[in-house]
Amino acid sequence: MYWLVKQDKQKYAWGISVVTIIAIVALYVSQKASKNAIENYKQRQIDAVEATNNGQ
Repeated sequence: MYWLVKQDKQKYAWGISVVTIIAIVALYVSQKASKNAIENYKQRQIDAVEATNNGQ
């Protein structure tokens, strides 16, 4: 591995940069999806309470 890195440091740097950017984007998307899931869960709880109260 070290030999390959030593042979072409520019490609290695680009590879690390691309992997880092992909990881950051994936983390952002994951956080956004988690936030949406929590909001949807809370809204379903509110809807369930309202449906129970309307059924009485």
